[in-house]
Amino acid sequence: MMKNLYEILVALLNSGTNIQTGSLLFTRGSAPQVPGAMAIFDKDTVLSGTLGGGLLEAQAQKVASSSSENHQITLQWVDFMSDMDDQTGAICGGSALFLMDANPVRHLNIYLQLLDSIHKNKSGVLLTILSNLGTQSYNIERIWIEQHSRLPESIHKLLNNEQIDLNKIIHTRIPCYIETTKIIEEYPATQTFLFIEPIHPIPQLIIAGAGHIGQALCRISNLVDFEIIVVDDRLELAVSSRFPEASRVICLPLSEAFQTLPITTETYIVIATQGHRTDMEALKACIGSNAAYIGVIGSKRKTALMEQKFISAKWATQAEWNFVHTPVGLAIHSRTVNEIAVSILAELIRERYETHFVKSRKMVGSIVLAAGKSSRMGEQKLLMPYHGKSMIATVVGKIANTDSHLTLVVTGNNMHEIKEALNDYKVTLVGNQRFEEGMLSSVQAGIDAAGPETDGMLVLLGDQPMVSETVINRLISVFQKSEKGLIIPTFNGKRGHPVLISSKYKNEVKSINPETGLRELFFNNPDDVLEIEVETGDVLKDIDTPEDYIRETD
Repeated sequence: MMKNLYEILVALLNSGTNIQTGSLLFTRGSAPQVPGAMAIFDKDTVLSGTLGGGLLEAQAQKVASSSSENHQITLQWVDFMSDMDDQTGAICGGSALFLMDANPVRHLNIYLQLLDSIHKNKSGVLLTILSNLGTQSYNIERIWIEQHSRLPESIHKLLNNEQIDLNKIIHTRIPCYIETTKIIEEYPATQTFLFIEPIHPIPQLIIAGAGHIGQALCRISNLVDFEIIVVDDRLELAVSSRFPEASRVICLPLSEAFQTLPITTETYIVIATQGHRTDMEALKACIGSNAAYIGVIGSKRKTALMEQKFISAKWATQAEWNFVHTPVGLAIHSRTVNEIAVSILAELIRERYETHFVKSRKMVGSIVLAAGKSSRMGEQKLLMPYHGKSMIATVVGKIANTDSHLTLVVTGNNMHEIKEALNDYKVTLVGNQRFEEGMLSSVQAGIDAAGPETDGMLVLLGDQPMVSETVINRLISVFQKSEKGLIIPTFNGKRGHPVLISSKYKNEVKSINPETGLRELFFNNPDDVLEIEVETGDVLKDIDTPEDYIRETD
């Protein structure tokens, strides 16, 4: 089964094996690999990964052999400028800079932190800081920074000095290499080299259906860096021995199986069960998710009938249905089981690349309204305990587990206490001096504070801690797939919260009449409103009174 290269590295370090890690930091012109490529060496060979093979890897192996004895950190350029008659050089025409870390065990705890985040489906960056004190001897420091986590002050200052946007690096998946001679108090070297590598969980492929096509797809998908999970409700087929390449095989009713799986923007889903009813069951369980890809096997007639059912039953919006690839796979005239599996995998590879590097994904931030006095409660309700945390920390903590790329908390009353309650979270506090004018003033303050990179803002109530990550992600997912600019959850036809507002309404929100509030925005733009029916009444409830609090915490 597929393993992250850092899992292999940690296993080797824990076993006491004498190894070195080589990392490609920077390239000019054509090179056999891209920055971020990594390989694990011992003194004789490459144990795992690659820097691109050929001249570069051969040179790195020489360095690894010598550094296994002297434990010296090496930073070295390799050129690929040979001509056609040279039998040993490379003719790509470029050059590459690689780093050989001769003693990676020093950073074992950092790699363990990295893997802990990856196992929780969280992305981040591995920051490598090389300090040159005027000789060829380097000091190396590695720091793992999980996305949305707070930065140590020294690292915050270092990144600010270089105007580095970690969120952008994570989003674009493009590593950043910087050489600097700026004087930095915490790093007083004559020269400092920074390498910032974005790291994401291995894309997950969920195969719904343990039949012949699922088995063939599992076998070949393992070769192209997917972590594979197979789900089926048939005891005789959903067994691990039939899927040795899968990390998990789950035998449950399909709707239950999907409830056990965290579906993220790194999740790809292929549905190929034994019939249209089970295909529909599986699709219904995942169509409202934020998966990167959903494909369903079937004929054009079956596709048309399923579309009609999903739209009429309000199981999906038209935009969500249009996102589904059905019939699944590239049209390569495939006929046999193995050929069908190849056509599906080819489409998966294409979609994975385009999702990561081509398609523009709308960026959504969150505004949490936390400025009120809580007069009906008799005390500041947002600081009251709710299932082990304060109410406001529960809301912010849920946002941190969604696809929201930033969190703005609008404060007014009890600002300092709310700030203290959120010390463990990466949030931006927005002070609203006009909070006594009502909720609209806080919405306006939050939207005004959102940066230009934000395409939409999810407005959440600080006293609505019962709203789930699933609902939040559904609203974000629909906004990303739809052309609509105002997304509202409904339950049994009644509108609720949170709501999602496109940034194109930023100026209009500022001019809304305070007496009518956000209702005016939705009333004035009915053709741009999309109601999303959800399966929980939590979107209709908040906590205003002691009775509400007892109801939601019992």
